Amino acid sequence: MNTCKYCGKSFQREKTLAAHMCEPKRRWVHKDEKYSRLAFFAYNRFYELTQPDVGPRTFDHFMSSNFYLGFTKFGKYIINTHAIEPEMFIDFVIKNGVKLDKWCTDGVYDAYISELNRKESADRALERSILIMEKWGREHDRPFNVFFREVSGPRAIQYIKSGHISPWVIFNCNSGAEMVDRFSDHELTLINDNLDPSFWSRKFNTRSDDVEFVSNILNKAGL
Repeated sequence: MNTCKYCGKSFQREKTLAAHMCEPKRRWVHKDEKYSRLAFFAYNRFYELTQPDVGPRTFDHFMSSNFYLGFTKFGKYIINTHAIEPEMFIDFVIKNGVKLDKWCTDGVYDAYISELNRKESADRALERSILIMEKWGREHDRPFNVFFREVSGPRAIQYIKSGHISPWVIFNCNSGAEMVDRFSDHELTLINDNLDPSFWSRKFNTRSDDVEFVSNILNKAGL
């Protein structure tokens, strides 16, 4: 008899065993997929932060866990949304006590992006924003420094809400400010939490050196 080491089911023929795909075997076969690696990292991180005395968890622990499907769903969500700083996102949902079945909701991701935008360094925000503008430029065969002047409203809103374009950049160059002026009242409502003018005005007043650093680079880039 040929026995599956994952589920214990036996088969008379080796060929049948090779073709057999039970749920535990499927989980093991997919363990190196990107979504699975992210899910396993999140699973381990959850125990590190909430039950440190338990110690490191193995993939065998993970694949037999009742929470396997919830974590793998989250891994796929991170990939599908192109989530920024996935490890920070994972820490955010755990440290804020978000229930696992809510980790894949847009409201939770929006809250994470809002916190990330407010806390991250100016140079990191600048780097990420330039990279996405360069990507847009390659897609449209245009120089990246015309991004704010030519990007469509829906695409700009998508980039802002997803955190790919930071208020550090939008508010510290002329073309970014002009883009915001072109938004309709409805569009501004959609990104109000991301571009909270009162918050960013206070932040810029206390971070004048960073503002000068970002503004100089953006001006030299022609933005």
